[in-house]
Amino acid sequence: MKPEIQVEWNIIARVRRCRAPATLPAIRERVEAFVPRFVRNFRCGPPLAALALVAVLGTGCATNGRYVLLKEYGPSVPPQPDRRLKNTTICLKGFTCAPNLMSPDPKTEPEQPPGFTFTPFTSEQSQTWTQEFKAAKKASTKADWREIGNVRNGFGMVMSHVYALNDPGTWLANTLKSDLESQGAKVVDASQSGTADISISGTLQFCRVDIYMKIWGDLVVDLELQPKDRPASHALLHTEGGTVAWVGATSEFYKPLRECRQKFSWLVMREILKALPTPTPSVSAVSREAAWAESD
Repeated sequence: MKPEIQVEWNIIARVRRCRAPATLPAIRERVEAFVPRFVRNFRCGPPLAALALVAVLGTGCATNGRYVLLKEYGPSVPPQPDRRLKNTTICLKGFTCAPNLMSPDPKTEPEQPPGFTFTPFTSEQSQTWTQEFKAAKKASTKADWREIGNVRNGFGMVMSHVYALNDPGTWLANTLKSDLESQGAKVVDASQSGTADISISGTLQFCRVDIYMKIWGDLVVDLELQPKDRPASHALLHTEGGTVAWVGATSEFYKPLRECRQKFSWLVMREILKALPTPTPSVSAVSREAAWAESD
């Protein structure tokens, strides 16, 4: 391979690792200058050069929108029976969504919960999700959708958008309830807030999935925690997820959002433990708190 082509391949490799949309104009300028030279110098001729460029720059049909069903089928946080959440009553009041979930861009850095492991769908769950996605897309109307992402062409230009078929706030609340219950907590609604050890609610400020060579997602939630007989507190939680863009299929767009959401549950549990009164320390409790403190 000619040296100048090797240099340009290195540029494309960096493009694939690029995450910040702010760099897209500069990247697009380099790629636009590269394409004619690549086709002219590619040893096997223009037809194979075109195929190679599709493999490098292609992300599926960028002019078609993508639609995502926000739904889970079980808890995503491994059960930890020795944590203080066991037998804790938590009032989950729900999450409201900001009018625009796509902007402004977050000013915070995403957090990575210590020990986090992503929980993929089982094959059965994946089949169920695909069936329910098709049914929801057929039954829903544009008035039901929420814009939550961009689909870009090979040069980084936005060609269409990603839409959630259902409410992101409801998705966040339902999945968090499942995760809290898997830890042994009792989750109640707002009508039983008087019996709860702590009440939690929040605003989903940012929920966006974007594609340019790879697919990444960001989730930002302003979480409010109100322990019983203690002052309320807020925590701004920012999580991210990502995956390789193979063909730009709907399931590929959902995976980064699932990762964001799972990390969110881990961080919420950390914040609940911080907000609740500290019990009499024990050996197991000290070990547990030390593990959670690593994420502060």
